[in-house]
Amino acid sequence: MSVVTHANSALRAPGQKNLRNGLRARFDYRGGFTLIELLVVAAILAVLAAILFPVLATAKESGRRIRCESQLKQLLASAIAYADDYDSRYVPAARDIYSMQPTGGRWRWHGYRAQGGQDFDPRKGPLWIYMARSGGLKVCPSAKGLMTASSFGNPAMNAAYESGSGGYGYNIYYVGGTYYKNTLPTAAEVASTTCDIARPSRTIMFADAAMARSTPPSVSMVEESFVYPPLIFSNGTPTQLTPTNSPSIHFRHGGYASVGWCDGHVSAERMSFTRDTNVYGAKNRPANLGWFGTDDNTLFDNK
Repeated sequence: MSVVTHANSALRAPGQKNLRNGLRARFDYRGGFTLIELLVVAAILAVLAAILFPVLATAKESGRRIRCESQLKQLLASAIAYADDYDSRYVPAARDIYSMQPTGGRWRWHGYRAQGGQDFDPRKGPLWIYMARSGGLKVCPSAKGLMTASSFGNPAMNAAYESGSGGYGYNIYYVGGTYYKNTLPTAAEVASTTCDIARPSRTIMFADAAMARSTPPSVSMVEESFVYPPLIFSNGTPTQLTPTNSPSIHFRHGGYASVGWCDGHVSAERMSFTRDTNVYGAKNRPANLGWFGTDDNTLFDNK
């Protein structure tokens, strides 16, 4: 062996490839990640997921709220168009709800049903002709989980007695009815006129709505087609009685509710207060049911 060959052999490190043309070859390194490195990466990914998932969920719900507001504007436009065609009188919320006839309780602002315990069919309702061009009454994208009458499979339960409204509720006492000045059944049969609404921009017409029903061993969230003011009526006057009205405004869009006003604009509102339990024995706050504004009927009243 020559002196040069011996020197090259002495310089060759373990794992080093043969020298070629006097140049040192690259090291042939075949290592991998250690367990500690994998755990560190997994921990970082978990932290990022914890940060991003709520942000993505909020963004997704914000998108659903925008769609809801668009649908609510179409509903407002339909109700206003109806009033234009009927001597400025709004569509009755539930014109036969207090009827003593066997066929009572069939008509609502959002549809008609052939018998009690069924879902209302919006295609047979008084507003359908005005909503048909925009695709009819649509379900709020965040209300698709609400149960309807058909969800229970037992009409006798009548747990979702107002289903078919798309998750929206109508101001029954002051807009869709005249409970503030008429006695029953006239109060239900005759709705207010546009001239009755003194402050259209501050009077609720529609809002996201639902109702919590205690159906042991759980609580069911069902559709509700009316939004009720905080105070009930006694002889035509809002009165703080116990119990007061059960809240039906549903703050389902990340803590916000979409609200449609009599002048046609839509806003997003946060809950200000609620009652502990409703008339069905269900807890309101965990169900995101309550009111915004002050604890009176100001935002519902047409004065």
